[in-house]
Amino acid sequence: MLSALRGLSAPVFLWAALSETWLVAFGVAVYAVVSDLIDGPIARRLQQATGLGTRIDHTADFVFVFFGLVGLSLHDGTVVPIALPVLQLCAFLEYAYTGPQSHRSLLPSRLGKYNGISYFVVVVAATTQNAFQLDWIPSNLIYVFCWVLVGSTIASMAIRIAGRIRKNRT
Repeated sequence: MLSALRGLSAPVFLWAALSETWLVAFGVAVYAVVSDLIDGPIARRLQQATGLGTRIDHTADFVFVFFGLVGLSLHDGTVVPIALPVLQLCAFLEYAYTGPQSHRSLLPSRLGKYNGISYFVVVVAATTQNAFQLDWIPSNLIYVFCWVLVGSTIASMAIRIAGRIRKNRT
């Protein structure tokens, strides 16, 4: 339920970013991060962890971050380039809808996991700065980090595709 609500909160974040209602966007971003940190441990503790739950969690993460990156990019493309959410969308589709569809196939590579965390970092950092009118991280540094993340997203996709090609040859 926490994961599903995270995904459903994404349009609220998008609206808040586009209308520059940054405290609302910040609150939604905090909910997204906290719910992402606690949903898995709660499910495991209650012995409710399932493959479907894993899929919902990954999808909710994608939806929230995608809407977040799009909203931030449309608000100010000099901080978050539109290439980042476009590639994040491509990476998610490639990750979730190609290859074997078992619960195990949805376990990300180390690079994919770091990319997923980094998407959240971009959304939270840019939103926090807007919400509290801070400049604790220079905008051009966030922009450069976004382009590094574009490169690592492409690398992650290439690694997964190459792995599938090697697997299919054997």
